[in-house]
Amino acid sequence: RYQLLMAFLPLTSAISGNCGLQGSTLTTRAISHTHVTKNSYTQWLCTELASSFCLGITLGLVLGTFAYLASERDVSFGITVAMAQLLSILTAGFTGTMAPLIFTFIFHRDSGKWGGPLETAVQDIVGSFAMIVLSYRILVWLGPNPIDPGDECFSLVEL
Repeated sequence: RYQLLMAFLPLTSAISGNCGLQGSTLTTRAISHTHVTKNSYTQWLCTELASSFCLGITLGLVLGTFAYLASERDVSFGITVAMAQLLSILTAGFTGTMAPLIFTFIFHRDSGKWGGPLETAVQDIVGSFAMIVLSYRILVWLGPNPIDPGDECFSLVEL
């Protein structure tokens, strides 16, 4: 199951990365057209987070179903991949929306130049963390098979 879990890591990262960069692009455009200002950014943030949540649920269900079928109908594995995808997309949506807001309104910098790299870095770190560490914990909790104490993933998480 762990080899299959690692096969889903690039897919999860790519999907959530696209969602985050889309949020960053929309926010940068909204700032440049003055649809988002210092007075209205919270409404914009809530709207983008709601969109990210809907995308996360939908794509989590799709990818979770695919993971369920790929793992020979292992429910815990499907739930694990779905939850990791949801968390990764929520993080990407939040950082993708917040980066242009922070760089424009606090640092007074070009949000188009600085927002993308920040969103990508944070999303990759959190997305990978969710997929590896949290997925491991969910699989231990829900999984039908006991974890071998000599398993590399087990020894890394217990540190």
